[in-house]
Amino acid sequence: MFRYVKIFTTLLVAGLLLAACGGQGTQDTVEVQITLTEFGIRSSITEFQVGVPYRFVVTNAGLVEHEFMIMPPLTQDQMGMHMDMANLDNMALAMIEGADLQAGNSASFELTFTDPASAEALEFACHTPGHYEANMKLPIVVQ
Repeated sequence: MFRYVKIFTTLLVAGLLLAACGGQGTQDTVEVQITLTEFGIRSSITEFQVGVPYRFVVTNAGLVEHEFMIMPPLTQDQMGMHMDMANLDNMALAMIEGADLQAGNSASFELTFTDPASAEALEFACHTPGHYEANMKLPIVVQ
């Protein structure tokens, strides 16, 4: 009888330890495919979840250099100010510079959103001169 109690106790403790380890859980990274074209951005996902790790794979399918940023939308006043790239870079949650997104190139990065954002609060954008003004942006939502 003592032997069965010992086995049961061992299995119970092992089960609790496995459950505790599983509770910490690492979520699988979700891959997001983004395609940049002349003055357009397409994404396989535009609605994201806080706390989920994402891997963004950005491909420049256009004929000219593009860059990619995740950031708040610019207001009409900010667009008129022709903000310098250092200010834009500081506003961005993530970015891939134009030098890394020449025509035909792909680049990637990982990001986990920490705060929710409505469609008016964040967007994918290209701020290569003249591209954003030509509507090269795509609103996203983080829930």
